[in-house]
Amino acid sequence: MQQERIKKAICWLLVIACMGVIFWLSSRTAEESAAQSSAIVELITRLFGDGAVTSFIVRKSAHFLEFTGLCFLFNIALYQTKKKPLPILSIALTSAYAITDEVHQLFIEGRSCQFSDWLIDSCGAVLGAAAFVLILHFIRKHCEKKVKFVDTVNN
Repeated sequence: MQQERIKKAICWLLVIACMGVIFWLSSRTAEESAAQSSAIVELITRLFGDGAVTSFIVRKSAHFLEFTGLCFLFNIALYQTKKKPLPILSIALTSAYAITDEVHQLFIEGRSCQFSDWLIDSCGAVLGAAAFVLILHFIRKHCEKKVKFVDTVNN
């Protein structure tokens, strides 16, 4: 019983940590954010050549992937808590946090609240939920095969 509570607490702490990282990244001024995006663009350009990626693509991909990860973590935490998958709730919670993230940016120098960013974040959430559901499906199928094999061997 204690081990279950620890597992749940760790899962929820990971959700909170991810939310904290997103908040911190959104707290960066437009100038700081642009510098970070430029550094990533330079790295990708060195690896794959000119024209491989733009700062715009890096920034929008960051939005998408941050919220993919957050939704995936929400799914794990909710699954540990409720013992059943709740992908729609995870998407809703992630999308709601994306709204607060966009509003937060209104108070940061040079940043703005954009509907398109919320939409990108929410699409990332859908991918995070879908990834969780698929992984859970494959884990369950794998476990079923093991049980069937053990039953066959024992009979």
